[in-house]
Amino acid sequence: MKEYHYCPICATPLQIGFIAGRRRKYCPECDFVDYRNPLPVAVAVAVKGKRFLLIKRGLPPKRGTWGSPSGFIESGETPEEACLRELKEETGVSGEIARLIGVVGREDKEVYGDMVVVRYLVKVKSGKITPGDEVENAKFFDIAELPGYYVDIYKDLIEEIQNGEVF
Repeated sequence: MKEYHYCPICATPLQIGFIAGRRRKYCPECDFVDYRNPLPVAVAVAVKGKRFLLIKRGLPPKRGTWGSPSGFIESGETPEEACLRELKEETGVSGEIARLIGVVGREDKEVYGDMVVVRYLVKVKSGKITPGDEVENAKFFDIAELPGYYVDIYKDLIEEIQNGEVF
């Protein structure tokens, strides 16, 4: 994220002060305030039958780890649109959003900083798995094969799927 040293509106050097209860950079000339907001991310917890579609990340953060397809919500698209777009880009398959799983705050210390993560349960509908450019691999996992950290995050959802309570 770009670090401002000068006001992007009037080019005055920024100062630091308490604004709205936090230390923030601001412009003493035009009242610009450098608010640092979290980046919005959409996650597709993609399931077909009782199998989860995971990707092996090809880029930082967490390069080489398995997780759900995900990416930034772009200007002009809804979180739902971003979720399904990222699923298609990263795996080659299409899906249908079944429901919102939840919204959580996460801090990525490796690259992006604070993020707001919107997670959706997605029913995989069609398409052949074709890993995208930013992905090392993509494949379906049976519940017993899921990485431990993934099971910890989605324990309740995995139980619902195992018990046939979803779809």
